[in-house]
Order: sequence, then C-alpha cells, then structure tokens
Amino acid sequence: MKSKSIWLLSYLLFCSNIFAQMKEDSLKAVVIESYAPQKRTIIIDDSSLHVPLPLITNNTITASIGSANMYDTYLSPLEYKGFSIHLMYEQMRRTTWFNYKFYKQQVFELDLSKGDNPAKNATEYWALANYRIGGHYSLYNTDAFRFGIGGLWDINAGVLYNERNGNNPATARGYTNLNLSLTASYKFKWFAVRWQMDTPFMGMLFSPKYGQSYYEISLGNSVGVVNFASLHNQRALRNYLTVDVPIHKYTIRVGYLGSWYQTKVHDIQTHHYTNSFVIGFPIESVKRPREKAKNNYWNGY
Repeated sequence: MKSKSIWLLSYLLFCSNIFAQMKEDSLKAVVIESYAPQKRTIIIDDSSLHVPLPLITNNTITASIGSANMYDTYLSPLEYKGFSIHLMYEQMRRTTWFNYKFYKQQVFELDLSKGDNPAKNATEYWALANYRIGGHYSLYNTDAFRFGIGGLWDINAGVLYNERNGNNPATARGYTNLNLSLTASYKFKWFAVRWQMDTPFMGMLFSPKYGQSYYEISLGNSVGVVNFASLHNQRALRNYLTVDVPIHKYTIRVGYLGSWYQTKVHDIQTHHYTNSFVIGFPIESVKRPREKAKNNYWNGY
C-alpha cells in the first residue's frame, strides 16, 4: 500500500512538470510598432507554428512648394531664381533581412521649377524625374527612437530650357549615383518626427562640352559627354525633415525638403537648389511574409 502511494505521488509530480513546461512554451505576444504614432498592432507569434512577423509598409504621397535657384553656364552666365514644385511618392517597408532590421525605401519624384534672371526679362524652366531605391539598417531601435544607416541608388533625367537662347535653348540632365544615407525618427506622445539625409559619392553624369551643340552630338561627336562623377566634379545633399500628426482616423505629414545639387564638368558650372514646404498623407499597410516553399511531394503517399 505504501509503495502504491509513492508511485501515485511520483506520477502526479511528473504530470505537473509537463503542464508547467507546456504553459511556459505557450503563445508569446509580440508588439510591432508602426510609423503612425497612434497605432500599435498586437500579433500572436507561436514559435511552434513558425508564424513570421508582419511587414509594415508606409506609403506616402506628398507635394512640396518652395524656392528654386538655377544656374547653368552652358545656357547663361546668370542665376535664375523662382519657385519649385515637387511631387513625390515614397514607400518605406520593413523586410525580413538581417533579422527584420533592414527597411527598404523606394521613391518616385518629379521636380518642376521656373525662374527669372536678375533683370526679369528672361525665364528658365526646369523638369527632372527621379527614381531612388535602397534601404537602411537599423543600428538602434527602441519603442521611441530609431536610427539607421544605409544607401540608395538613384537615376535622374531632365531638361533645363531657356526661352531667350536661339541656337542652344535647352540642355539635358542625366545622371545616376550611389548615395550614402542616414535616417532617424523619434515618436512623441501625439506626433512622430523623421529626418533623412542623402549624399552621392560615386556615379556617372552626362554633360556636353562648353560650346558644343547638341546637333554635333547627334552627328556622332559624343566623345567625353559621359563622365565619371564623384566629389571632384559633383556635390549634392538632400535634407528631408517631416512631422507626422494623427488627426482622427488619418495622419498628416508636414515638413521641409532641401535639395542642393552642383557640378563642374568641361568648364561648365551648374547648380540647382530648392527649399520647399512639404505636405502629404502617409498610409500604412501590413503584409505577412511568405514562408519558404517546402517539398511535400511524398507526404501522404
């Protein structure tokens, strides 16, 4: 009888250890932050089921208006000052790379500018289309503060037109670069602040020689029009500072965009500077990454 009691007590202790282990390995709650300061998404991550974390995507459409300063000695020795309008679509998405610490960025941008010479008797018009893709690795990430470093590849194509010139009224813009990029964001109670700075360090750019017409280039005299670009002949900086403010069910983005680009190639100096006020609307979406495909051909056979 005594041996039966000891056996029963051992069995109960064994069962209690199993239930305790099952409780410890139960579902774990993981909190995922979104860019909008007022939102948090709670998901359940069961390691036994291998459920991946959701990928939050921030899509933003913005419009900017501000001042423009244009200068190109191929067309005129004078600076042209006026206004600039930017239209931009930006996508920021968390990825599974580097244990969910890499954030992919993709930007489409259109820059339109108009400016007059100091005498106000001639006008220049500017149009440039820009595409950038890259991302940032999050070096520091807390509930409130995030800091990342990364790179972007961009490609640009545009034209500058001077209504006063006769033989060469316009000049083309074409360049592509690899850019270094820094980004930081801080979430306050009622709003969130984000800052990003980009600068190119290596690329290629198109530039005619001084006095060379585009008609000559079209006939085959195109030697030297494509040039290696770096800090010796190209300098640029893009400074982007925004504040996201939630209002009812929506978020409004306001901020500042400063873009400064200058070159000195074939004795031709150019620059294009803009300082703009930004307003836009970020929209968030959540996507769960797909798991890797498995070969289950023999299962069930």
